[in-house]
Amino acid sequence: MSPMLEVRHLRLVRAIAEEGGPTRAAARLHLTQSAVSHQLAELEGRLGVALFTRVRRQLKLTPAGARLLDAARAMLVDLARVERDLQYAGSRRNEAFRVAVECFTTYHWLPPVLSALATDHPHVDVRIVIEARREPVAALLRGELELAIVSSPVRDRALVVEPLFDDEWTVIVPPSHPLAARPYVTAVELGHEKLLTHDAPRSDVERLRELIASERAPMPLAARVPLTDALVDLVKAGLGVGLVSRWAVAPTIARGEVVARRLTREGLPEQWAAVYRRDAAARFPLARFVELLRAPSSLIAPPRARKRRSRG
Repeated sequence: MSPMLEVRHLRLVRAIAEEGGPTRAAARLHLTQSAVSHQLAELEGRLGVALFTRVRRQLKLTPAGARLLDAARAMLVDLARVERDLQYAGSRRNEAFRVAVECFTTYHWLPPVLSALATDHPHVDVRIVIEARREPVAALLRGELELAIVSSPVRDRALVVEPLFDDEWTVIVPPSHPLAARPYVTAVELGHEKLLTHDAPRSDVERLRELIASERAPMPLAARVPLTDALVDLVKAGLGVGLVSRWAVAPTIARGEVVARRLTREGLPEQWAAVYRRDAAARFPLARFVELLRAPSSLIAPPRARKRRSRG
């Protein structure tokens, strides 16, 4: 007799619950929407209980679904841990070390980190997980990453947060742009530009809206550009001004290809941190990786380093 619950069912329920419906869950699971709906109907038929109910075009968990989701999250994390432990015990070659940067697709810091890491840990195979950039902390908790570099606040006791350095939002423009001659860009001036942004966290978007509202400035016409290099190229071509973290585009600024100006006189500071699961610290060279991230060679034009302090 086949078991009612399989690993694919656990991943299915977690994906639908976290993505808010079958469409985005299908993309995450690399399935068609009809396949997701069919698998959900099959699972509910096996169990004899509804796991989701439709509310205003969204699927919401039933009490039974919520209970299964809690179990699925715990079991999938445990399964990922067992898989890593077995792989580690069997062979130390090509041990996957998965990393992601929140929002940005910029990895100018990676070559010097890899070069230094290879000396002491040649078995570690660092892999970039681009698709985790939107919600890297959630990916960490699901066991899909070993380390995330984030600027959003993190408050989960299962995670260790290592402060890296202070940074700030910056407006980038071509050297010939009128704003390049300004000491800083006001919210009103920004409101008259076509704004190119990344997939910012909700907290950053709310912060920007509050700033614009406080200055009674017009809301700029904004376009999201998910790839950092593409955003920079559009700015260089004069097709808009960019709003990014200075560190994310530090090499481009250093080469003089774009000019960076602070947003408002006071600026909008932010802090970057390295985050990893507390239970992974013994298996991966996380402390060494964080140390290398703080090195000037990985920062290009280093912001002010923060005091070494862990929290989580």
